[in-house]
Amino acid sequence: MNNQSNSFVLILEVLYGHLTDMFRFFWERRVKFLTLGFVLGVFLSFFFLGGAYVVWSGEEARVHKSLEKYRSEVSNFYDSFQPKSVKILDRSGKVMGEFYRRNFRPIRTDNLAKHNVIVWAVLSSEDREFFSHSGLNYTAIGRAVVTNLIQFRLSQGGSTISQQLAKLTLNLGKRNLFNKLTELYCTFYIESQYSKEEILAMYLNQIFLGEGNTGVEEAARYYFRKPASELSPEEAALLVGIIPAPSVYNPVRNLGIALSRQKRVLYDMARNPELHPSEKEIPHKFSDSIELNLKKFRTIYKIKEHKDEEGNPKYSSEIGKYGADKDFRVNLAPDFNSEIRRFILERFSNEDLEERGLLVYTTLDLEKQRLAEEALRVGVDSVRADLTKQESEYQNKGKADLAEVTRAILPQLSGSMISLDPETGDVEAMVGGYKISNVFRFNRAEDARRQPGSTIKALVYALAFEKRIVNPSSKIKDEKLDISGYSPKNWYKGYKGDITVRQALAQSVNTVSVKLLNEIGISYFIQKLSAILSIPEEEAESRFQRNLSLALGSGELSPMELSTIYATLMNGGRRVTPRKILKITDLDGNEFYSTVANEAAEQILDPVACAMAINTLQSVLTEEGTMTLKKKEGEPFLYAGKTGTVQSPKFKSSRWKGLKGVRDVWFAGLTPRNVTVVWVGHDEGAPFPGSGSGVSGGIWYRYTQNVKTKLGMGNQLISNFVGDFVKVDVCADDGTILETNPDYVCKVPLYAQYYYIGDLPPKRAGFVKPEPPVQNTNLKPEPIDEDDSEISTYDSQGSRIQPTAVDSVELEPPLIENRRARYNEETP
Repeated sequence: MNNQSNSFVLILEVLYGHLTDMFRFFWERRVKFLTLGFVLGVFLSFFFLGGAYVVWSGEEARVHKSLEKYRSEVSNFYDSFQPKSVKILDRSGKVMGEFYRRNFRPIRTDNLAKHNVIVWAVLSSEDREFFSHSGLNYTAIGRAVVTNLIQFRLSQGGSTISQQLAKLTLNLGKRNLFNKLTELYCTFYIESQYSKEEILAMYLNQIFLGEGNTGVEEAARYYFRKPASELSPEEAALLVGIIPAPSVYNPVRNLGIALSRQKRVLYDMARNPELHPSEKEIPHKFSDSIELNLKKFRTIYKIKEHKDEEGNPKYSSEIGKYGADKDFRVNLAPDFNSEIRRFILERFSNEDLEERGLLVYTTLDLEKQRLAEEALRVGVDSVRADLTKQESEYQNKGKADLAEVTRAILPQLSGSMISLDPETGDVEAMVGGYKISNVFRFNRAEDARRQPGSTIKALVYALAFEKRIVNPSSKIKDEKLDISGYSPKNWYKGYKGDITVRQALAQSVNTVSVKLLNEIGISYFIQKLSAILSIPEEEAESRFQRNLSLALGSGELSPMELSTIYATLMNGGRRVTPRKILKITDLDGNEFYSTVANEAAEQILDPVACAMAINTLQSVLTEEGTMTLKKKEGEPFLYAGKTGTVQSPKFKSSRWKGLKGVRDVWFAGLTPRNVTVVWVGHDEGAPFPGSGSGVSGGIWYRYTQNVKTKLGMGNQLISNFVGDFVKVDVCADDGTILETNPDYVCKVPLYAQYYYIGDLPPKRAGFVKPEPPVQNTNLKPEPIDEDDSEISTYDSQGSRIQPTAVDSVELEPPLIENRRARYNEETP
């Protein structure tokens, strides 16, 4: 112990000696070091200040022009110039959307008095000394520096409204010292050229407030459906709370954070009543009523809080619910038009949009869009009707808790649909949500990623064909698997034994898909997936877990991404890039933007394997598959597709009180030159009654039949291509070559099926039996749950026929139960 103490004392003595020597060294040379530091400081000051001034000199003319335009907007002599509109046309030239950059008059200096509440909120939160400083608030800067040093993070800023307007006007991008100093020059310029009222009005018109909203007037109409002059203190506080970080603090994306910011701004307002332009208008005992008024605000906007599966708070409200349509005079395809508007606003300047009328020629087919909206509405309504019936049954049985949960799920059930041409990538119809009004807030077709379930199996089979692991006639065994601890379950009890690969996909056999992915290799699968989706392999690796449950759809995809996968199969394995815009011109026909069709795309998959996969997907829609389409005698069968049903996991059912059902139902359907993907579900994964064939498949078939009847349909499902293939006729009963022999009996003949040369289906060994093999012995085992699993059959008019037997809708849990089962190509 004494030795340790002595060692510690010796170390301290050594350190003390070094520090003393260092201090003596600097003290003896202090004049030299101070002189050098002063010279270096002066040099750096001139360097940065001079460099920033050079940047400002180059930007001054542009800033002056922009600020003068802003001043004309806020002056008492408002320019009555009416901006031109942007018209969005469908592929036949029909106007399906028309919007203006702004369709209302901005805040002006002569009506600032009408905007007392928003002015009070902005000054209280952003710049309390606005009317007394000359551009910089040194007190606020000092306060921010101290606060940030104490908290060891950038939690507070000291910029004034004038500085923020300078930053908005310059828009220099990356934050660095040069840009900050350049903004200072701009700030002094603004303060010297404009009055405080002009600066404040310009700021209120130019500040970005999230969801594409520029200015408090536009944001007030978007979030609250009212002009800024009519905002309550609670509404104004919510808007002002967005200012520091619009993508994080806006109530549409992060309502919980926005509400916290709202309360903070309200208390800032209460502490600064003198900043209200007319103090007499402040409500009596404002400070004491904040909590009560917040409760009223939450009631008005139907703000509800609940917990997600991990126990984190989630919010819902009607804030911004109807805002998406505010800029459109015509809006016949809201989700699609919203994407077009976003593209236009990002690509064209405000001056271009206001002074030049634009025509946007798009790929959308307005007639198909209407048919898609109708089909989705009918399909979702049918599920909602089932939920209403379920709620009533629970109520009658005295199960009030289950009835309440069902009632809460019902209004939030939604769906999406995307339909595109696989050869060009043209998006022909897009529905981002169940249509309850003419506006939408969340485009599920492009932005929602969900587990696709068994619809992903089409890609698994195509890659297995490409690698020559199997062909559609190959025999493969449905049996219990245990691969490094992973044992996938089928949607039915038991196993089918030896079946053909075509039958395995038709019946959506889980064990076979896992077997094939194990043979293909997970690395190869993810590599192909990243190529098809045009995303970096690093992103694909992070998005899709490296385990065999990928074969059952555990990776998350948006409907647009799933449609791209199927479009690649339909396009002979060539890359497909979804396209919405053909060209953009002005009213005089001058072209500013154009695109080309998906012609010389990269070859990602072998075209023969793609054709074999499409042939196999046709079997899904026959008597041997999970969704039977009855066709007229002699009519060519030009349909293919895949159902997908994702079961609601038991470990996540506690929130839903153990309610039974599924959480996602999919269908990916193929017809000549068309791929259509349908998803129906609940945004938060609530269970509901249904299946991929019974719900999403029905929506697709209704849409397809209406398109065929009203617009016509091509006569070739698989386009011509050059490759190493032959076409042969086969019998789906056992995968053998179809033969013209009186003893050869085939229940399900298939014609002109694609196979690789040298890899043909076998001949049937002898003709002992006069009847084809009985398929129902092993192919139709007892299902897991008779309420949720049923085969769906549709007649030639598109009407659903009630099933005669419960069967054949896959209900696989897509998340693997044993987390130890992770694989790569080298160590399966």
